[in-house]
Amino acid sequence: MLKKIKYAYQDNTYIITAFFAAMVTMLIIYICNGMVPFGDKTILRMDLYHQYAPLFAELYERVIQGDSLIYSWSSGLGSCFLGNFFNYLSSPLSALIFFFGHKNITEAIAVMILLKASLSSAAFTYYAKKSIRYQSYATCAFGVLYAFCGYMLAYYWNIMWLDAMFLLPILVYGIERIINHGKMRTYVTVLALSMFSNYYISFMLCIFSVIYFFYYFFTVYSSESKISARFAQTKKGFVASFSNNRFLRSAFIFGVGSLTAAGLMAVVLIPVYRIL
Repeated sequence: MLKKIKYAYQDNTYIITAFFAAMVTMLIIYICNGMVPFGDKTILRMDLYHQYAPLFAELYERVIQGDSLIYSWSSGLGSCFLGNFFNYLSSPLSALIFFFGHKNITEAIAVMILLKASLSSAAFTYYAKKSIRYQSYATCAFGVLYAFCGYMLAYYWNIMWLDAMFLLPILVYGIERIINHGKMRTYVTVLALSMFSNYYISFMLCIFSVIYFFYYFFTVYSSESKISARFAQTKKGFVASFSNNRFLRSAFIFGVGSLTAAGLMAVVLIPVYRIL
């Protein structure tokens, strides 16, 4: 058991390093700016202060008190809370609020942002390891740079959009696996998770995925690329040309994977569409 843990650590040393490097960087930012708990300033700004933090507090109270997650009477004559949940609160990391409590929602949000930045750094380093099969402290550095790119700096206060940051590199790797190996499990899993975390930003990821699919394929292969000449000899006609053509096969798997992810998350997407 200890040997397996040691091997896993050694195999992922740079990914772990990238994670903690981004975490330390974020902590330094918090300290330099005197943010809670290192000062009296808060990370909450704009809609994160006026809208998202109160929604996290309401989610905490609803779960603790056993109230409905479907409807809320806290605004106007009432509104559907389910729409707010899947629009703002459905990230798996939102569960951190239950470790901090109602009075420490601000600290919980600060930790969420810190973790999402750290995961983004680790995810990019993981992508470099799997895609270009290279890992070093240079890939860690690029992971940190990715974690603190312009998107993160401009939109960190839209906390529900940050899940896309650490899901995107793995989504890209999933697309490459479809094209290179005909396997869609990674792509389906990550795309479904993004749809659950935030339907709005996952819509952007879907657009990106289509663009990247064509970009990567035609950068690496041509439309006439074959899968296996031996396989073509056992098939005839259209079936052979379709099954053995890398582009047709990859496009088919990519389409099926996209529809599978949407189907898995239909329980989320359909209610949100009807509500919002």
